[in-house]
Amino acid sequence: MLRFWVVPVVLLASECAAAQDFEVASVKAVQLEDLKGHFKELEGGPGSKTPTRIAGLTTLMWMVTQAYGLKDQEVSGPSWMQTTYFEIAATVAPGATKEQEKVMWQNLLKERFHIQVHRETRELPLYALVVGKNGPKLKEADPAEEAADQEMAAGEVNQLSPKVTVGADGFPQISPDAKMHRSTTLSLMSGEFLRVKMLCRHETMGYLADAISYFTKRLVEDQTGLKGKYDFTLAFEAGPETATTLDGQASAPAEGGASLPKAVQDQLGLKLEAKKGDIEMLVIDRVEKVPTEN
Repeated sequence: MLRFWVVPVVLLASECAAAQDFEVASVKAVQLEDLKGHFKELEGGPGSKTPTRIAGLTTLMWMVTQAYGLKDQEVSGPSWMQTTYFEIAATVAPGATKEQEKVMWQNLLKERFHIQVHRETRELPLYALVVGKNGPKLKEADPAEEAADQEMAAGEVNQLSPKVTVGADGFPQISPDAKMHRSTTLSLMSGEFLRVKMLCRHETMGYLADAISYFTKRLVEDQTGLKGKYDFTLAFEAGPETATTLDGQASAPAEGGASLPKAVQDQLGLKLEAKKGDIEMLVIDRVEKVPTEN
């Protein structure tokens, strides 16, 4: 049974002491079929290699989570927020911080999409990520390798992505000699199933919990107690809607495939336990699908 508490929210951009805007911001709705395969994910902004420039394609859901520092599962709004894409080109003032960038996104949502929100605390299903009975199967990351990888990443200039092929196990793979210095997720469709391989370097269990929540469509709490950073690979199959649940509602994986819960247990020595918990939600009361003209 769903129970919730309503807390009115009258603050949008004013939640921060000093409201700021992008110096220039262009927002255009796009049709993916018109892109002819040339999909450029949103990049740039404070903390990136292009701190004063943000450009690329993204969804309204991403903008909302960026603006309020939330996960997808902590936002309740119309389904099109996940599937309708917008082309963004924005200029950020030099020296702006990530916190200031959040305020810029809040203001953009208010001015261009006329968004209105409130917060509720709801009791919802979620998963706890815990250590399995036989202990974790994780390799602790080498701090020296992490430092070298960060240095290499900082020096990147237009590096080409490694070629993705299909391995003997039917899952996506990259060449063993490919220079991979950051985590990446590979995926391909196999019939009606999505075959996913996560190649993770120097990652925390919090990162893994967040990654799993993307596919389960539920929040995942890290309760492993593991505080280090680890290198690991996780390969699994997700159902037609990329949701793999623990209560039998998802389609079974194709023959030879591994469901996400089973893969987590067999490959990482961890376990997903279903539970319920109180989650503070950002509820979208109003938002316009067509943004105000630039």
